[in-house]
Amino acid sequence: MKKIPFPVVFLMHQGQAFTSAELKLPLYLQVLLFLLSLFIVGFGQPALVSWSGLIAACLGFALFFRMLLGVERPLYRFYLGTAWFGLVQLIQLSWLISHPYLYIYFLYGLLVVGMGAQFGLISILITPFQLQRFSRLLVIAACWTLLEWSRLYLLSGFSWNPIGLALTGNLYALQFASIGGVYSLSFWVILVNLLGLRAWIYPYQGTWHTSRIIGFTLWAAAALMPYAYGYWQIQAHQQAFAARSEKQRVTALLVQTAFPVEESMDFKTPQDMVNFVYQEWSQVLHLLSKHKGKPVDMIIMPEYIVPFGTYFPVFRHDAVVKIFKEILGEDTVEKLPPLNHHFSYTVNSDKGATVMVNNAFWVQGITDIFDADVIVGLEDSEKLNGKETVSYSSAFHFIPNSESVERYEKRVLVPMGEYIPFAFCRNLAAQYGIQGSFTCGCDAKVMACRKLPIGASICYEETYGHLMRENRLQGAELLVNLTNDGWFPHSTLSSQHLEHARLRTVEMGIPLVRACNTGTTCVIDAFGRTVSVLGDEHGENDDLAEAMLVTIPTYTYETLYTHYGDFLILCLSVSILFLFAVAKFAAKIM
Repeated sequence: MKKIPFPVVFLMHQGQAFTSAELKLPLYLQVLLFLLSLFIVGFGQPALVSWSGLIAACLGFALFFRMLLGVERPLYRFYLGTAWFGLVQLIQLSWLISHPYLYIYFLYGLLVVGMGAQFGLISILITPFQLQRFSRLLVIAACWTLLEWSRLYLLSGFSWNPIGLALTGNLYALQFASIGGVYSLSFWVILVNLLGLRAWIYPYQGTWHTSRIIGFTLWAAAALMPYAYGYWQIQAHQQAFAARSEKQRVTALLVQTAFPVEESMDFKTPQDMVNFVYQEWSQVLHLLSKHKGKPVDMIIMPEYIVPFGTYFPVFRHDAVVKIFKEILGEDTVEKLPPLNHHFSYTVNSDKGATVMVNNAFWVQGITDIFDADVIVGLEDSEKLNGKETVSYSSAFHFIPNSESVERYEKRVLVPMGEYIPFAFCRNLAAQYGIQGSFTCGCDAKVMACRKLPIGASICYEETYGHLMRENRLQGAELLVNLTNDGWFPHSTLSSQHLEHARLRTVEMGIPLVRACNTGTTCVIDAFGRTVSVLGDEHGENDDLAEAMLVTIPTYTYETLYTHYGDFLILCLSVSILFLFAVAKFAAKIM
């Protein structure tokens, strides 16, 4: 008889066999486990109930899986898995229905059913037979990881709610993301829950009592590993972190405007909208005026801070100068930028010449007066090949006393909001006053600020780890995110958005600053710790309008995710499936 290689023996390891009939629970226990697991997992996010997430990460899914073990027919397991995980998403994505337009209910339902069906496929594999071998636990975790990752490539991608987010409610467990990113956390959550379920059901070799101890010890060790790793990582870097914080200090003004969404406002004439934007810029200047004279390295303002693009001249120069003078003082007028083709346009009429300026004039004025780099979100347009005009949702870097401007174009656009994918969708959107689409940007952009290079992102782009990693690989030492969560007011969106942002700092060992119109304006260090936050970081700051002066901790460190990204966990998952297939083939021919 041929000798079987050790990896194959390990993958073929088998426990005592049971049948679905033997593991079937009374109906009242099935209902209890369904509801209990739904509550634990459904609310198991840091933005909802943080402690519930930590329970979900080691036990919540196992409770539901235990109920599934008594269901013999695969189709029934699929339906139950789809229904259960769909209800989980119904809870976790409930922020969607705070959107003012009714079409959001269709999207809400589509996401709930689609994500539920993904979990339904995994539920088919939850059988007594599959639990017999440790190798099959790895296969189930690998399959789920690949399914979850695949969401990034449907339409513009859906990055919300990977189940690994359950582990991020604890600072130490969060550090585990530095190895393989959020999808490695998802892999680990499924594996730990399956280990707990297997220890609950199957004995290992030896006496029942001893095998139970082995099984639960293995489960407990796997459940505690992220916490142990996180504690080690923070302790290993703490001294260097403190030294860097003392050596290099970067100060920033983070501006939260709390402006209403202009699409929801009814302007009678174009001039009414122009007057509205005058008021918005006046409010920005009032917020900044409280910090005039203080040393500031950079000013960061939100996504799409005001309408009318960047270079479209719609403001009277004399009116703009008057506003700067009244709010920031007489001495600021001489610091305003020159009237050249970048900032102004002269309109000739019967009443004489009128000088008009654009949004870039406002921003450059702020840049020069405060002698600080300014990062701001604005719309911008340009002609391709001198013909077609394309528009971008952009982040601009304005430099003091310079006409040089850096621009980053948003790469992930919101379907139906920033781009309209299909003809029938365009007709539907037109009924709500949404016309046209932005064009996607192509590349990451690292901007050369005076103190340190920054990687810019706009809104929910920061929920895509692989995109933010591109900034890090290009040399960014700080992530800057410009956000507007105003389309989903007074919901859990801003808190969930923040938790995704926090993951990026740990994945790449890099700090992050966020400036929001509405949302969570804050500074997060390279370990995911909140350094400064405007208002309350759990969603009670949506209506605040303020400019917060902060000191940014600039410590960075190398992580495995920085070097390998999602490739590490994807390669592991694919390798598990391949090795399992080889093991099955080897067992078949021996």
